[in-house]
Amino acid sequence: MPVLSIVVVNWNTRQLLAQCLRSVQLETLISHEIWVVDNGSTDGSVEMLRAEFPGVQVIANQENRGFAAANNQALARCQGQYLLLLNSDTIVLSGALDRMVAAMHAHPTIGALGCRLLNVDGSLQASAHTFYNSWRSLIENRLMARLWPFRHSRTPFLTFWDHSHPRSVDWVSGAALLIRREVLKTVGPLDEQFFMYGEEIDWQMRIKKAGYQVWFNPNASIIHLGGGSAKQAKQAMNRIELQSRDALIRKHYPPRTQSFYRFKRSLASRLQG
Repeated sequence: MPVLSIVVVNWNTRQLLAQCLRSVQLETLISHEIWVVDNGSTDGSVEMLRAEFPGVQVIANQENRGFAAANNQALARCQGQYLLLLNSDTIVLSGALDRMVAAMHAHPTIGALGCRLLNVDGSLQASAHTFYNSWRSLIENRLMARLWPFRHSRTPFLTFWDHSHPRSVDWVSGAALLIRREVLKTVGPLDEQFFMYGEEIDWQMRIKKAGYQVWFNPNASIIHLGGGSAKQAKQAMNRIELQSRDALIRKHYPPRTQSFYRFKRSLASRLQG
């Protein structure tokens, strides 16, 4: 039985996907299996997988079922003790997946774990966050981030955190998200009402409510190129992202917070044009 099951969802990112899988193979020593769920790609992704990566388990959907539903297809079949969601537009560095598994293995209370995400130039990409909160959102907005550009290690506002040490957080990026098998059994799969965006936040909310911790581990690094699939349909993805945020607020927050969120979003829309 593999220690780690890696699930990659793909939609027309053939070259990025191949680069991702090669990095996994080169940098991962622990026993692992890889599942790729292809969401109806038309760029030859499935053919490339079968020709170049015969050891990878492939689920080929005829249509784009979305990120949550596609991940769930593979999660239901994975055999590993640990389960990793990994974006196709990532490059694993310096044994990052081994390091992530080792960190989680050493701390049984951790239910979900993320790592340091880097831009292609090696600069830091924010990958640890706090759940939405009305007053905190006023502080951690983009304007304040520009007015308060420095980062430091002790801030409670993760927008301004330097990602320098291991830390318990609310949620980590779904670009590289590791969970325990028992967590999946306890909280269930991803919520498929989220076609894309928001599903990893909802999942980690449920994980924390179940009594597990979510941690950020800076000792593992992965390059995240960003938007590999989303760039192909930018306007549609922007609309889906807003819909997912609305769904997340409705699912987890009281009416007062929902009203404030709608007001803030309406105001931002007017200011933008």
